[in-house]
Amino acid sequence: MRALDLVAVEAPALDAAGHMGLDEALLGARLEGRAVLRFYRWLRPGVTFGYGQRWELARQLAASRGMGSADLVRRATGGGVVFHDGDVTFSLVFPWERLSSPGLMYKDIHRGVHTGLKAARVLNHIWTGQQRAAEGGALERACFGGVPEKMDLVRADGLKILGGALRRRGAVGLYQGSFRPDLVAVSIPTIHRAIAGGLASEFSSLSFDIAADTYAEGERLAERYRSDRWNKKR
Repeated sequence: MRALDLVAVEAPALDAAGHMGLDEALLGARLEGRAVLRFYRWLRPGVTFGYGQRWELARQLAASRGMGSADLVRRATGGGVVFHDGDVTFSLVFPWERLSSPGLMYKDIHRGVHTGLKAARVLNHIWTGQQRAAEGGALERACFGGVPEKMDLVRADGLKILGGALRRRGAVGLYQGSFRPDLVAVSIPTIHRAIAGGLASEFSSLSFDIAADTYAEGERLAERYRSDRWNKKR
């Protein structure tokens, strides 16, 4: 998949606020029905936490992970605290049909990744939610802590390897996902290709192209994600 290889090489390395700003810029861009997949390149390790979470909780969890000095940024999507210290982080901006529920979109995206990973011989399963998630849900925990959420991807032993969160703006959706390659012992380029190939089976218009003005808008929006007013609002 040459386009993917080019994007992986040419994508700018950004800090956590820069990535959040660029994803929001993509959410507001004119994509003309395309779904755009983006793999993050990290300037340095960071920690992001869900829109509805408490900043103090995220700070404490980051410190317990040994990442107390890492950038700590609130996402515009939900979910739990995510440690970006070697994960494969990616976002997907996609057309969101009016009658499609968040649960259905989450299922479709993870089904695509599941299919791509299976084709790459990475054993994984879609968590069907037989067990309840930890009390308090994602608002009180790290993304990879405790029992997976329904439709997350897990190993055969039930250990979570992929989680994500959504945001909707009109007829466009943003998914932000984190995959732990250290839990499957597979190379990152293989995981990139598997994710891209699987999502292409779910979104026929999948693209990797991002316009220069979208990058510029992402830089502008990143300043909000660096502010205490945004990050410490809860």
